[in-house]
This record gives sequence, C-alpha cells and structure tokens, in this order.
Amino acid sequence: MSEPRQARLAFVGCGGFTNASIFPCLPMSPRIEIVAVCDLVEEKARAASRYFNACPVYTDMHKMLDEIEVDGVFAIGPAPTQHEVAPQIMKRGIPVYVEKPSANTSKEALEMVKIAEDHGTWGQVGFMKRFAPAYMMAQNILRKPEFGPLNMLNCKWGQGAYPRIWGLDSAQRAFLIGQCCHLMDLIRYFGGDVATVQSLFREPPQNPADPHESTRCAYLTNVTFQSGVIGSLNLSNMETGSFRDLEEKLELISMDNVVTVHRVSHVNWRRGDEWDETPTNSGWYSYDYDSRGMSVRSSHAANGYVGEVQHFALRCLGEVDQGISGDLMDSVKSLQIGEAIYESAMNGGKIVEVKQG
Repeated sequence: MSEPRQARLAFVGCGGFTNASIFPCLPMSPRIEIVAVCDLVEEKARAASRYFNACPVYTDMHKMLDEIEVDGVFAIGPAPTQHEVAPQIMKRGIPVYVEKPSANTSKEALEMVKIAEDHGTWGQVGFMKRFAPAYMMAQNILRKPEFGPLNMLNCKWGQGAYPRIWGLDSAQRAFLIGQCCHLMDLIRYFGGDVATVQSLFREPPQNPADPHESTRCAYLTNVTFQSGVIGSLNLSNMETGSFRDLEEKLELISMDNVVTVHRVSHVNWRRGDEWDETPTNSGWYSYDYDSRGMSVRSSHAANGYVGEVQHFALRCLGEVDQGISGDLMDSVKSLQIGEAIYESAMNGGKIVEVKQG
C-alpha cells in the first residue's frame, strides 16, 4: 500500500513567531513536506532549512515560487507584511496560511478576501484556538441536545503590558487588533456574528516608575449577537507583570447548563440533570476534564497550533474543506469587532453596530 501524498509547502517568513509556534508543529504533521524556505534575512532562512533536510533557501519569494512547485505557502509576519506578501502568492492561485490578523484593518483584510476569490484560491488565518482540544470539546457539548440553545457567553482575557506595534496609532488599539483579535474570533466561533458592542475603557493613572504604563489598559464590553445571544468581553493587560502570563476563560450558558473553559486546558460542564440519587439538598452536578494533570502535554497541540497546521496541509491536498478553520473572512469579522469596540470605548461607551462583511 502506497504512502499518502504529503503536501508540498513552503515558508515565507522565518522569524520569531514561525520558529516558536509553527516549526515545532511540523514533526507532529507527517502529511507535510517543507520544500523551500524564504526570508529577506538569509541567515534566518538558512537556519530554518536545517530543520527540513537542507531544503532550498531563498531571499526572493518570486524566484522561489517560479522554481519550486508548491501546494501552499505559510506567509507569516507582521500584519502589514502579510497584507503585502500574501496577495502576491494568491495571485498565482496558491493557497496561503497567514497569522492573525491578516492585516491591520478590516478594509485591508477584505481586500485580501477579494484577491483570493478573484484568483480561485483561499487563505487560512491562524485562529488556533478553534483547534484547541478544550474548545473543540466545548463545541461538542454545545451540539448535544441536552445542553440546549446557547443564551449567554462571557469571555475574559488578562495579561501584561502590550506594546504599540505595526505602525498602529496607539498601544490601546494595538492590544485589540494585534492580540485580542483571538478573543473576537473565539466569541464568534461560539456565538455567531456579533450585532452590537458597548464598551467601557480604563487607562490607569500615569506612573513614571512603570516603563510600560502607557501600554496598560482594559476594555469591558457588552455584546449582542445576531442570533439573540448576549455576552460580555473582559479584556485587560493590567493583570500581570509579564506579557506571557495569561488568564483566559470562556463561559457558555444555556438553561440549567454551563460550560466553562479555563486557560485552554480545563473544561467543566455543569449539568442541569442529576446523575446520582443521593440526597444532597444543594450543589450541582458536573463533568470535568483537566489536561494539566497529564504527565506529557504538548502546549502546541493543547493551544491548537498543531491542529491548524495539519488542517492547512490537508486542505491544500484537497482532502478537507474549510471545516472549523478560520479563513480570510473570519479575520475581517474579527477586525470589525475590534474596530467597533475601540470606537465605542473612545466615545464614552456608546452602542456601536458591527459591520457585516
């Protein structure tokens, strides 16, 4: 029996994020063959090539694509770079994987959608939380008849200072666009398209002793969904001293049922029914899953990176469709939610309708 074909994939952009989050997924993805790597800094491309059987190294993306046959390309870099590079690849009819968000603004992201459509191809965006087993488990619970229709969701995100990046006009906007777009996508993934937002904003008093004081802020947002579901989004970078010390929690509420996902590792389903006849008079019954107790746990798999990388390869091979992966239009909608939250917060918490596509 012949081995299944591997997807012939190339990298454009071999920087820090690619090395930290995407390259480690490839040994766990047997359906992928890396056939070329490209970076404007040749040393970065050569270092990456050593991981992949000394595959060809390029500093010119167009030369690489002229000489190497590929099924798809990882085009990873800052959002403005992705907005510049990914369309050039898609104009060749080649699928691309870009990181979140695909561009700095929803308008630019929508341009990328149109280019993909005009050239008969597609793009996947790195909303890896969709592939995190904890969130996949929560989605499976929501589809069970006994859970019932979703009525409300609450999402919380906390971290340390976040810098002004990508030429955006403020660190406060960068926090929403560069980081919290993950959470905008997550609430859409569970609640559907967002109709309106109403956001309060807090920036702490100036503290000259804190070198990060100008990058600290918090948004507290009420959300309505087109489906009628209501929710809240609590976003803060004032909670820890480290950029990478993260707090993440999603709560999904139907009638007499609550699913909570904490730190992408712990899932609790508090059920409406009682599964034991012992008279307790109080308390609730629940099912619990906690991957933190495992002796061997891949953070790349647990956070969803492995799943999204494997999915991109299989879709490039034509073996799966979009499925649960985020695409270029999902990036547009995530950015539109972030833009609406920023508009509301900077205008005294007014209710803002979220653009739809």
